[in-house]
Amino acid sequence: MTLTSSHQRIDTEKFRLRTFVETLRRIGELEQIDEPVPLSELSLRIEASTTAKLFTSVGPQQYQIAAGMAAGRKRLAAAFGVSERETVHEYMRRLATPQSVVEIPSSDAPVHAVVVTGDDIDLTQLPFHLQHEFDGGVYISTAIDFSVEPTGRRNIGCRRLMLRGRNTLQANLTAESDLKRAYIASVKRGERYPVTFVIGSSPLDYLAATQRQQVDEFDLFAAIRGETTAMVRGITNGIPVPADAELTIEGYFDELGYREMEGPYGEFYGFYGPSHIDPIFHVTAITHRHDVLHHTLQHSGKLIATADGSNLASLSTEVAVWRALRAFRIEPVAVHAAPASTGRLHVRVALKEPRPGQGRTVISALFALPVVKQVVVVDEDVDVCNDDEILWAMNARFRADRDLIVTPGMPANYADPMTENRTIAKIGYDCTKPVPADRPIDEVRAFSVPLTGKRTAATVREALASGPRFFSELIVALGSRDGREIAMELDALREAGVLERKTNGSWYLTG
Repeated sequence: MTLTSSHQRIDTEKFRLRTFVETLRRIGELEQIDEPVPLSELSLRIEASTTAKLFTSVGPQQYQIAAGMAAGRKRLAAAFGVSERETVHEYMRRLATPQSVVEIPSSDAPVHAVVVTGDDIDLTQLPFHLQHEFDGGVYISTAIDFSVEPTGRRNIGCRRLMLRGRNTLQANLTAESDLKRAYIASVKRGERYPVTFVIGSSPLDYLAATQRQQVDEFDLFAAIRGETTAMVRGITNGIPVPADAELTIEGYFDELGYREMEGPYGEFYGFYGPSHIDPIFHVTAITHRHDVLHHTLQHSGKLIATADGSNLASLSTEVAVWRALRAFRIEPVAVHAAPASTGRLHVRVALKEPRPGQGRTVISALFALPVVKQVVVVDEDVDVCNDDEILWAMNARFRADRDLIVTPGMPANYADPMTENRTIAKIGYDCTKPVPADRPIDEVRAFSVPLTGKRTAATVREALASGPRFFSELIVALGSRDGREIAMELDALREAGVLERKTNGSWYLTG
């Protein structure tokens, strides 16, 4: 525990990466690899498995490195401390519940247990490694950047870091972001721009770093954690960072602007992002815990669904979908953004008894979200997280000449490989089908159900006295664990001329 200046006790172990690793171990989501692993083989080992991993002996320095921490909804649910189905709702609740950060002294911050400055700085002592075959160099993929603009505005984002020298590196500042905007403004002023990169954090912290909201982003960081967060100022640049992080890299982007090639690098679409010109970052300090746990994150690969970034994006996309539909006063039963589509592009929505045209309204509303490219709308009896059920619905409840919606000329994501003139076509599948209470049996889904309940009748005749019943209802009413004896009772009633059947297959007594 750390005692802050406001006399509030903050647990600086609760949200650290090593604590989360142990959480995954307890719920059976972690594999520990104790054999030596070269840095050059690390990414291959990570991509070959769907489990979270703790490597205990990587490279000649025998680094401990965690991987796959956010690569699955069960792991993200564990970070929030809720069930998988409740994760998106807990995420939205925290986004709507303000929290704040407090500053603690360096002496109380675990991330400042070890401080390296000046000529002792050597980035080659950190586990940069090649992550994809044609990457432009060795990378650390898990950096969260913290910065403060001259106006006092506080920003957080995510960066990849490419090793350049003993005390310099490059970070991707090509895509539009608050950091890019602030850095360009500093170059125009002829000033350096201080930033601190945090490496080794809870999955919750990455969700905070990928949010784009018009709020103080340090406070947003605390809100997603769900409680006040302790921050500590940088040793050399004064930038506040989470005091419970595993490692930080302090420094500044120089005032010379964009001047050296960085990349290529494997991106979230499963293709390489091309090389581009980026600025140089100069390292002024490295700080870390005594028992530092390093961290790597999978961005790309053959199975996009198992990448950390895809699963983090899936949860954030689902939040955006819920908000968009509630703006139309539509409350879905369930929402799923498929991680295999980078967690952004392919969205499924289940509706309860949708009104005529409501499926199309959902599709139109979600086309307005920049990241969404495909929408499938189904009835509530279809599990939106189950690919097999979605395929069933797309074949059993969908007519291409009636239920397909295609809208061309929509703005494209900057990295979309199918963009033309910065636009794409979006597609929607309305797989909802109105089903009245007296629907014919050939429109009712067929599957097994539990045949248990309180016994309410001693005979089939007694069970049918209150009205028509399906065979399964007779099994429950008579408390049968078999069913064959019920068939014999039905046969006796039929022979007695007092039994008939409805067109839907249920049995009833005549007269």
